[in-house]
Amino acid sequence: MKNIVIRIIISIVVILVISACSKDEESTTYPPPTTTYTCTGSSSGTGPTIGGVTLKEATYKQDNNSITFVNSTSANQVHGQTIPFCVTINVSSTSASMLRTNSANTGNATIGGVSWPGYDNITAYYTTMTSSLLSSNYHMYIFADNDSSFYLNGWGYTTKAAADSVYFLTKLYTEQ
Repeated sequence: MKNIVIRIIISIVVILVISACSKDEESTTYPPPTTTYTCTGSSSGTGPTIGGVTLKEATYKQDNNSITFVNSTSANQVHGQTIPFCVTINVSSTSASMLRTNSANTGNATIGGVSWPGYDNITAYYTTMTSSLLSSNYHMYIFADNDSSFYLNGWGYTTKAAADSVYFLTKLYTEQ
């Protein structure tokens, strides 16, 4: 009788340990779901036009950041590791002379008469991206190299004046 009681106690302990372990495994195995925000609307066949260059409807990446053009006026944007959200794109005709990085060090840029071979002088266009989800406007300048790459002078400036103060275009987004 003593052996039966000991076996029952051991069985109960084993069942409790297995039950506790399986709950921990379930919580680590199944991460909580994330909400994905996507732009709605029809494809226009192209992304936005920037100074005569029309970008493709595609996903463009720079490090952990991505912009996926859904059509010529909207895109899904992910900055860092955050949840994607939809933005409305407005590329204006307002332009500014900016410096774009040139990794070949064959650039044509000069500042105050001093040559900067690591940069090119280019014309960038003032752009706003508006997120209704975040109730925010993002100000920046954009330059399209070709239909599958573009440069930004940053992301998330809260005012045009802040975007105007950064005259280097160093963030290269390339089609994936």
